[in-house]
Amino acid sequence: MLHVTSLNLRKAAIDTVKSKVDLLIWQDFAFAIAGGIALVVFGRFLGRMFHLMWPVPMSGSLAAALPRAIVLLIILLRTKRFGMLTVAGIIEVSASLSVGFVGWWPMSLLVPLLSGVAGDLIWRNLKKLPSRKAGLILTGGSICGVRMLIALFFWTVLPRPISSTAPEYLTAILGSIIIANIILGMLAGLLVDKSIVAEKQ
Repeated sequence: MLHVTSLNLRKAAIDTVKSKVDLLIWQDFAFAIAGGIALVVFGRFLGRMFHLMWPVPMSGSLAAALPRAIVLLIILLRTKRFGMLTVAGIIEVSASLSVGFVGWWPMSLLVPLLSGVAGDLIWRNLKKLPSRKAGLILTGGSICGVRMLIALFFWTVLPRPISSTAPEYLTAILGSIIIANIILGMLAGLLVDKSIVAEKQ
């Protein structure tokens, strides 16, 4: 009788733990999904509006980089589960397709997905740093920089016809945009760290 009771208690405890774990997993996925939808808003609206004002390749990233990096860093800190940025990238692409925000396909489809995978790998290594602030700053800058390099790779490998009104020093401008993205990503890491410190106080 005692043996049966012990088994039942053990089974009940295991079921309780399993249900809590499942709930946490679903909460993490829900958070990543919400983040992916937010990325569409920042990338497609802010980025597109800025690009209309300054029609240079990848110029829209200057408006989207900071809020995008903040969202991605919050996802990483909130979920603490490997693969959540990849999930956010998948949702970003899916949401863009569902509402018709599809531009040049490598930028709309491949860059968000590859950036999500790269972001997960970056965080997996940088979160081991002894300083959380340093980890967030370096992760934010790396995520933004890698996204720009992936985009630049597709611009190089799959060249698009560039308007005759493009600036004369386009290469230097693109390099400046990439550097600016890295700085904005690092700023995002600093802001996220400060917000965590403020919450604890």
